[in-house]
Amino acid sequence: MSDFFHMMLEEAKKALSQNQFASGGLVLMILGAVAAWLRMVPRQIYTFVYSRVMLTVHVQSKDDAYDWLRIWVLAQPQSKKMRTLELSAHDADEEGGFLVSSGKHSEQRAMLTPIDGTYTLRFQKRLFVLEAERRRLEGQMYAGRSSNYERSFTLTTPFWNRSALEQLIAQAYLVAVKPETPQLSLWRPDIDDWDILERRTPRPLSSLVYAEDVLERLMLDMKAFLADEQWYLEMGIPWRRGYMLHGPPGNGKSSLVAALAGALELNLCPLNLSSLLLDDERLVKLLANLPSRSILLLEDIDAVFVGREKPEGSGSKISFAGLLNALDGVAAQQGCMVFMTTNHRQKLDPALIRPGRCDLHILIDNASSAQIAAMLRRFFPEIDLELAQSFASRIPERTLSMARVQEFLLRHRNDMQGALRDWPKLERSDPQAGPNSSEKSVFQPLLLEQTN
Repeated sequence: MSDFFHMMLEEAKKALSQNQFASGGLVLMILGAVAAWLRMVPRQIYTFVYSRVMLTVHVQSKDDAYDWLRIWVLAQPQSKKMRTLELSAHDADEEGGFLVSSGKHSEQRAMLTPIDGTYTLRFQKRLFVLEAERRRLEGQMYAGRSSNYERSFTLTTPFWNRSALEQLIAQAYLVAVKPETPQLSLWRPDIDDWDILERRTPRPLSSLVYAEDVLERLMLDMKAFLADEQWYLEMGIPWRRGYMLHGPPGNGKSSLVAALAGALELNLCPLNLSSLLLDDERLVKLLANLPSRSILLLEDIDAVFVGREKPEGSGSKISFAGLLNALDGVAAQQGCMVFMTTNHRQKLDPALIRPGRCDLHILIDNASSAQIAAMLRRFFPEIDLELAQSFASRIPERTLSMARVQEFLLRHRNDMQGALRDWPKLERSDPQAGPNSSEKSVFQPLLLEQTN
């Protein structure tokens, strides 16, 4: 075989020596290859040096850090030179943006965000290059987005500026989030991940009126859970905690969860299990991808499963086994707290509400006399305590929901004498009528939607 190749090589040499066209073509080919290689050398050198000298940080729009950078960038003097911007409505109580309308009771702000461009920024006399990009998503499912685009920032600086880069990000966080002011971060499901929906000022716990020690029990239990990560790790127990809030409708189960999330500065992730686009596989992924320090809220769980069966007419694609697996399977998020609410705990299968899935059960019952008196004093601080207790005692214990009492007081919020005069109407009201006939979620429906 070696003799054959040797013979072929000799024949090729002979052909080239006798054929000027062939030899000339070979020379040109070699020269062309050398020239092409030489043209590539500067790019290769540049790529080699760039990869070892420059520090590059990428952040996607679904991450909180994107909003930090967006708000910080727009506060810099260099932002006035940006020419390609995206306009979006902005919450009035969030940092950043500019005022577009101011009314007596509300105001509207807007924000301009850099897109599709490269910009130079300076921080602590260090140079940073910001590249903004907006990429259209084709054929994706999304939940409530204003447009189906994926946005991103890329921040580049020499590697010796790493400390300054970290300080820049820390300053951006302080400017955007204002950590000294508690905020409730509300998330929504987005395909098989989560997207920030809004940040709002949380409702103060002092504004809530619940029976006995409900708030104190829940706060102590949640704080202890959050502080016990190392203990769970050492014991080999999954670091998860489940809560079941049950009782008649209209007594503030969802409002309680939102207030607790705000007080503890946790992310709140409501999930509608009845969504037609939510199946077992997507549910597992959503729970595995929950943001850190989160509360997962599953409202009216009895509307999804009665025992292990789905109610008649339910279009949910989730199976009972799929739900259990998502809640405490191997892929379930660590450090997560799951709150389930129901008006009919007796309809639920014991496997769903056993310890390990629902560790603490709290009854949120109809209004007691003490709660009604507290509500009276909250609406009318000038009312005497004994008088409030006297009127509250005229309503039988646990017959009216807190929503019904609140609705009555709202109608008389500027007229204490009118509220006391009309009190017999509240006493005679149908316990099943009015706002307490069904408990409304404090959140907009957070459904997975599909776009063409």
